[in-house]
Amino acid sequence: MCTVTYLPSNSGYFLTSNRDEKNTRAIALLPAVYIINNVPLIFPKDVDAGGTWIVLKENGDALCLLNGAFENFTSKPIYKTSRGKIVLNIATTTNFIKSFSEINLADTAPFTLVVINNKQLFECRWDGEKKHCKVLDNNLSHIWSSATLYDAAQQNKRKNWFAQWQKNNAEPTQKDLFHFHTNTGEGNVEDDLIMNRNDTYLTVSITGIAISNNDCLMQYQDIIYNECSTTSFAYERVNS
Repeated sequence: MCTVTYLPSNSGYFLTSNRDEKNTRAIALLPAVYIINNVPLIFPKDVDAGGTWIVLKENGDALCLLNGAFENFTSKPIYKTSRGKIVLNIATTTNFIKSFSEINLADTAPFTLVVINNKQLFECRWDGEKKHCKVLDNNLSHIWSSATLYDAAQQNKRKNWFAQWQKNNAEPTQKDLFHFHTNTGEGNVEDDLIMNRNDTYLTVSITGIAISNNDCLMQYQDIIYNECSTTSFAYERVNS
């Protein structure tokens, strides 16, 4: 469950994700470079299922997962396939949209994928019965909020926050985006971008991908333990 923003830059893009999770879920491992199916990937690893919600490739392609598709849903006790594993499976291919269209999601919880592939931006959704995929304008900014935690009114409010913030930040840096993802709201801890609902669901981390002529990296802030890291493909790789 997340809030995700996409923002184009002069030579690339920024993709930033707040991870909102249930307090029973284990804290994720800090991002590292893993080799999966001979493909180097940077991602923070979900300890419970071994997958991830955000991943970066050497060529600047990326995927980011949000729980839910268009609306909230009643979750089954157990699903056969982990959404975080699906993210990694797709990331090891060259054509993300083809992979999404072909993958079997019959026993997978609904989700939304923000996809950057071959310098194109896509929004892919699985509603539990049907796949939906559309091309988005990668020259425009976009914001998504998980349907499982935020209703239409709350999502629209966040769109307005993002639009207003951009008016005051003509040429933002990744540091500026982290500030937006950390400090934006109206003082309502249940709905602000750093959220906490009775210590049951809360924002546990912020992950930012920055792609430019000079950078292809992932910055990470663990809010629970106040740990920060920056990872690029020059770092030591971990086999997985």
